Amino acid sequence: MDKKTNSRGAAGKKGTTLSKILKRPIVKLALLIIAIILVVVVVKNCGTSGKKEDTTLVGYQKLVDVTDSKYTYVDLDGKVKEYEGYTSMDDFYYDVTCVSKLDKDTGTTQMALINKNKGEVVKFGEYTNFTQVVGGKFYKVEKDGKYGVIDYKGKVIINPEYSYISITTVQEATEVVFECQKDGKYIFINESGKQFYETEVALHSISYANKFNDEYDTIIYISFDGEKKYFDLVTGEELFQDNQDVNISYNILKSDGKISFYDKKGKLKTELDTSEDYSSDARVYFKKYVVVEQKNVTSGTRKYKYTVYDTDFKKVLESENKINPVQDIDGNVYFIENETDGVKIINENKKSVKVSGCEFNGNNINNLQYLVLNPSNDVSSYEVYTFKGKKVMDGIVEYSSKGFGLTVEKNIEGSTSQKLLLLGKNSQIELAQEDEVNATNDYLTIENTKENVVSVVDKDGKVKVDKAQGTKLFCVEKYIGIQNGESVNIYSIETGKMTSSYLVSDYLNRDETVNVIELNKGYYTFDGKTILEKQ
Repeated sequence: MDKKTNSRGAAGKKGTTLSKILKRPIVKLALLIIAIILVVVVVKNCGTSGKKEDTTLVGYQKLVDVTDSKYTYVDLDGKVKEYEGYTSMDDFYYDVTCVSKLDKDTGTTQMALINKNKGEVVKFGEYTNFTQVVGGKFYKVEKDGKYGVIDYKGKVIINPEYSYISITTVQEATEVVFECQKDGKYIFINESGKQFYETEVALHSISYANKFNDEYDTIIYISFDGEKKYFDLVTGEELFQDNQDVNISYNILKSDGKISFYDKKGKLKTELDTSEDYSSDARVYFKKYVVVEQKNVTSGTRKYKYTVYDTDFKKVLESENKINPVQDIDGNVYFIENETDGVKIINENKKSVKVSGCEFNGNNINNLQYLVLNPSNDVSSYEVYTFKGKKVMDGIVEYSSKGFGLTVEKNIEGSTSQKLLLLGKNSQIELAQEDEVNATNDYLTIENTKENVVSVVDKDGKVKVDKAQGTKLFCVEKYIGIQNGESVNIYSIETGKMTSSYLVSDYLNRDETVNVIELNKGYYTFDGKTILEKQ
C-alpha cells in the first residue's frame, strides 16, 4: 500500500479539526467550567477579599508658594511637579488635594479636589467648602449651608443635609465615627455611611472598647450618664445588649464571680465560673492569648491555677505554676513556666524544653531572640538562652533591650566587666563603656560620646556605617545625618558612604516623609541632588 499524507487527528479519525472538537458537548462543558473558574479567580484577585483598603499616605509634599500662583511639590523619589492657576493648595494625601481658584464669571472663589495628575476628583463649584479630616481620607463638605462627608475618591459618604458634623477618631480604633446633628437629634454614622444610632441626649461621650486582637478594633461604646451602648463600627450592630452598664475590657467581662469571653459580635463564647475560694483575673498578651489567673488564699496556703486561651477561646494550657507569655523578634509566642527544678519553655505547638537550675522572674523583654533567666541560687545575676533552651551567655550583671538588640554587661575577671550587644543569629558586638545604643527603624545606632563617632548595625549584626565622625542628628529609613563640627554629613545606610554634606549654618530643615533637606539656598535630596533652588 502506498503511503499517503495522513490528514487525520491524533486519534487517527478522519476530519477531526479543532472547530469540530470545540463543538463537542463535553468540550463545551469543560470550556464553560474553565471560564467560570477564571472569572472567579479574577474576581477574587481584583476584589478586596474582605480586607481593608491600603490607606498608606502617598503623594507630594508642598515645598514653597510662589507669588504668581505657582505651587511646587516633590514626591517620595525627589521628583518635582508644579501646579499653576490656583489661589490655594493643600498638601497631597492619597494623591489628592484641595484647591481653590477665582471664577472669572461670578467673581467668587470656588473649590475642588484634584489628583496629582491635575484631574478633577470633585469639580469646581460642586461644594462651597472642603475641610480635610482623618489625614486626608475624608473631606467634610458644605452645600447650601448644610454639611456632609465625601472620601478622597469623591464618593459621597454622608449627604450634605446636616446642620453640624463632628468627626471622632477614637483612640486605637481603626474606624472613625461621624456624629451628625439634624432637627435636634444626634445621629451616629460609620465610615460606610450607615447610621447605627440616634439620640436626643446631648450629654454623651464616645470611647473605645479595648480589643482582644486586631479583629476587635472596631468596637466603641457611647456613654449616657453611666449607661453604655456598644457598637461594631463596621457592621453598625449594637453589641452586648444584656450588659449595658458593665465594664468590659478586651472582650472579657469580669462580674459576679465569673469571667466571660465574648466574640467580636458580642456573643458569649466561654464562661468561667470561679468559686468563692478563688480570686480571678484575666490578661491579654500580644493580642493572641488570654491568661486567666485563679488564686486561692483561704486555706492559709496560696494556691494558683493558670489557664491560657487562644483567640477562639479554646484552652491551650493549664498549670498550677505561673505561666508567663513572651514574644520573640519574629512574633512567635512562648509560654515560660517556672517549675520547682527549673524553667519550662513551651512554644505555640505545645512542644517544650527544660532549662534546669534557673527561674524566670517575669521581667523579660519581648521582641528579642533571647530569653533572660536567673540562676536559682543567684537572683542578682542573669543568664541568656535561646528559646530552644541553648545557653548563650552567663555571668550577666546588667541587661537592657534596645529595639531588637539586647545590651548586656558581663563580669569577666575580678572587678572588670565587658559590655556587649547581642543580636539575631547569635551575633555579638563588643561595646565600649561609653557606647550608647538606640533603636531607629530597622537599625540600631551606636554612639560613642568619648570618641565622637556613630555606627549603624542591622538585625543580623552587620555594620552598615562604621564609626562615622560626629554626632547623630537623625536616622531615617535609608539615611543617617551626622553633625561633625560645622558640617552636616548624610550617609547612605545601605552603602555606608557619605552621599552629601552641608554647612550647619545653611541647614534649615528636613522632611523625612519625602527625603528632602531644606537649605538657605534651596531644597535637596539626601543624595545631594537639587530639587528646587530658592529665588
